[in-house]
Amino acid sequence: MNAANYTSWNGRDEDGYLILNKSTIHDRVYHDLRDRTELPANLCVRAYSKAIGAMKSTVETWKSGESCLLPRFNEPSAVYDKRTVTIKDRSATLSTVTGRVAVEYVLGDYQRSYLGDDEYERRMGTLHYDEGEDAFYLHIVLLKESEQRSGDRILGVDLNLKNVAVTSTGSFYDGGRLLWGQNHYFRVRRSLQDKGTRSTTQTLRQLSGRENRFVLDRLHTASRRIVEEADRHDCAYIAIEGLTPIRENMRGSNRTVQRQMHSWAFRELQEMVAYNAAEYGIRVEPIPPAFTSQTCSRCGHKSSTNRDSSTGWFECKECGQEYDGDYNAAKNIGKKLLTLPSGQRPDGLGDGQLALKSGTVNGSGDYTTHGATP
Repeated sequence: MNAANYTSWNGRDEDGYLILNKSTIHDRVYHDLRDRTELPANLCVRAYSKAIGAMKSTVETWKSGESCLLPRFNEPSAVYDKRTVTIKDRSATLSTVTGRVAVEYVLGDYQRSYLGDDEYERRMGTLHYDEGEDAFYLHIVLLKESEQRSGDRILGVDLNLKNVAVTSTGSFYDGGRLLWGQNHYFRVRRSLQDKGTRSTTQTLRQLSGRENRFVLDRLHTASRRIVEEADRHDCAYIAIEGLTPIRENMRGSNRTVQRQMHSWAFRELQEMVAYNAAEYGIRVEPIPPAFTSQTCSRCGHKSSTNRDSSTGWFECKECGQEYDGDYNAAKNIGKKLLTLPSGQRPDGLGDGQLALKSGTVNGSGDYTTHGATP
C-alpha cells in the first residue's frame, strides 16, 4: 500500500504529467522504495507496476472528460508474481521482508473447486490484510485457455441503480440491497468523520474494507449469474452498457443519486462480467447506450415521452407496446451490437440474433418467438 501510494504521489514529470512508462518510474522511485519499505526487489517492482496501472486508468478517465483524483491505495496489500509466490493446493510460500514464509489456506468449496482443477494454471496473487478481522486474504489469479465460442447470438445487458443489471432475456438483478449497503456505509462514515477523533481513523479504515467486500460480493454474484444466463441461451456475445455514458446521464440528478452513481462499482461489474465470460469463450462488447431508454425495441420509435421518468415504465407512443424501461433498454443495447455496420462489427459476428425471454430477434427486426410477446 505505502509503496504504491509513494509511486502515485511521485509519478509526475517536470511538466506535471503523469509518468506511465515503467522504465522511467523505475528510475524515479525504485531505490527510494527499497530504502523506505525494505521490500524485496520484486515486490517493489510489483508495487510501482500496480500504481502505474491505476494511473493509466486515471488518465483514461481524464481523457473522457471526467474529473477524478490521483489513485490512492487504502488497503494494506502486496502483489506477488511467480517469482515471489509459490501456490500449492492447500498452501503457499510468500516472499516477505524477513524471507520466505509458508502459509496454509482456509478454503471454501468454491475456491477449492478451482484450485483443484488441473485445467487452470496458477499465476500470481495479491495478499490483502483486513485490519478489522486481523486476517490475511490471498487472491490468486488462475489462467485457463479457452476458445472463443462460435455463433452470433447476443445477450443485451442494461446497468442502472434500481436494478444492478437487466438482460434482454428478462432477468432482473435487484440493486436495492446494494444501494442500501452503500447508503448505510455512507451514513456511518459521515457520522465518524464528524467526530474528528484519532480513534475514528482506524474505524474508518476497517469500515472501508467491509464496504469493499460487501459491494464486490454482490457484484461477483450478479456477474456470474449474467454469464451463466448467456451460456444457457447459447450466446457468443454479451453487449453491455458502456461505462462513461452511465455517469454522464446522471449529471443532472440530485446529490444523493450522484453520490450513489459515483460510488457504485460500474467498472468492477463490467470487469467481472468480462473475466467470467472469458471462461465460457463469450466475448463482452461495451455499447454506448444513447437513446436506448427512449427508443421502442419493437418498432424503433424514439421519443423522450416514451418512458416515464418517475416510474421507469416504457410505453411506446407509436405502437403502444409497454415494457419495463430497463428491460426495453437491455434489448436496445443488444440490438445496437446486432446492427453495427460491417466495418465496426466484432470479428466472427455474422448476421446475428438477440436472445429474448421468448425467443430471438435478428437485425431486420424479425422475431422468432415461443408463444409469448417479446
